[in-house]
Amino acid sequence: MKIVNVVLLFVAVSFSVNCVAQKNKKAKPFEGHIFYSVTPQGEVDASLTAQLPTQVKIYFKGDKTREEKITPMGSVVTLNDITTKVQVVLIDMMGQKMALKATKEEIEKVLAKIPQGTLVVGSETKKIAGLNCKKIDFTQEGKTETIFITEELDIPNSNWQTEYKDVPNVILEFVQVIPTQDSEIKMLVSATEVKKEKIKAEMFVVPTGYQEMSMSEFKKMMGGGE
Repeated sequence: MKIVNVVLLFVAVSFSVNCVAQKNKKAKPFEGHIFYSVTPQGEVDASLTAQLPTQVKIYFKGDKTREEKITPMGSVVTLNDITTKVQVVLIDMMGQKMALKATKEEIEKVLAKIPQGTLVVGSETKKIAGLNCKKIDFTQEGKTETIFITEELDIPNSNWQTEYKDVPNVILEFVQVIPTQDSEIKMLVSATEVKKEKIKAEMFVVPTGYQEMSMSEFKKMMGGGE
């Protein structure tokens, strides 16, 4: 797989917990982190598996989140702010550092294209990362998948900019489907650790040394046009 394709693959991956806590007047939102393991399902080419993340780390503080995906090729960090509805993707890969900024308008345009989903609560429950979770059958465009949510974390609108935007609770386990040039890759994403802690504000700031550009500029650079 070409390097360009790999970079675009990482940018396209949107984990359902790529979320931002919204201020809640009744209670202080969760501050801390959730770590997830990422495990390929079925037969996946070994060379491609080596380029995929094995862990995702999400840090929450007020209206901001930081999502980290680390691979042997480098890292992709996504910074979200629900107040401004701006997203910045930091790519540090193959000796290049880029900060890709998506505006509120660009995000809303993408969200408008996501079809509405329906939820059916099942009877199955289990503990994930020490928290009680419920099984949910989530149907979207005629396709149904199983996810596990928890009601024990106060993170309102936790899925506001993902395909799971109609799910009101924090998702702790699901299967991520990533389309590739030839077919698709399925990965089981499951929480392994949930911890309340103080998170430094600097974690949500773009570091020095990154070349800043818009998403449209990045797509043009990659040959994808607008």
